[in-house]
Amino acid sequence: MRFLAALTIVLMAAPALGARSSAVTVYAVPEDLVLISSLDFEEELLEMATESRGTSGGSETSHDPPKMLLLSMAVPGAGQLVQGESRGYLYLLVEAAMWGGFYYLDKQGLEERDDYEDFVIATWDLAAYQDFFDENCLENPHDYANGCRPLAPVGSQEFYEDVGKYDVYWPWWSGDGSPNDISPEDMAIRDEYWDMRKESNGHLRQARYFMMAALLNHVVSALDSFFIARAVPSDGPADLGLEFGVPDDSLGLTCALTAKY
Repeated sequence: MRFLAALTIVLMAAPALGARSSAVTVYAVPEDLVLISSLDFEEELLEMATESRGTSGGSETSHDPPKMLLLSMAVPGAGQLVQGESRGYLYLLVEAAMWGGFYYLDKQGLEERDDYEDFVIATWDLAAYQDFFDENCLENPHDYANGCRPLAPVGSQEFYEDVGKYDVYWPWWSGDGSPNDISPEDMAIRDEYWDMRKESNGHLRQARYFMMAALLNHVVSALDSFFIARAVPSDGPADLGLEFGVPDDSLGLTCALTAKY
């Protein structure tokens, strides 16, 4: 909902009674608050109005859009809070939540990676496969039909992926491997390993999503802070303004201080 608060001073010439009179009336309505005051010398009123306009227009805002953009880009929500926007706390909360989620999931995924790597070293018969490969595959190392496929460097991520992905390696999961002879025990161990790997990769992938969301929060906060600063006029706060006018009876001058929030 948008509210408008207005303080209006109506300066009017009083009757020629040789003395000044002043009347104050206050109205309370859902959209504005009007304070009406009347004085009796029009020249004095015009001088006061001119001074008020000069005072309000002389101050320069400190909400520089590029600075606010960089501030919120560095720390989401900081630019909003500097400008008095409480939604800056929301950006800070999102920032903390995203990096907290990233840290938790990344740590869990890396621990699970260590677990499945240890599982391969302890379970998959590397020595038996290397002996088989040296005896049968040196002339044709890519003879997949006969169980030959060069191993990736042991310990690399490619190695840990290949032994669970390609069936030429599966007969050596139970330790009694022979080419193209995949036993139910081989499949059970391989499936257990593959599930461990999928769980680890899933958590690491989710951690990357949290990191991307945190970086996006920086960008959104920076743009929001920039546009908030752009909305601030150079002669004062974004939510304040002075409006001058002449009443219908032309007796004086009106000055309205408006606030929008």
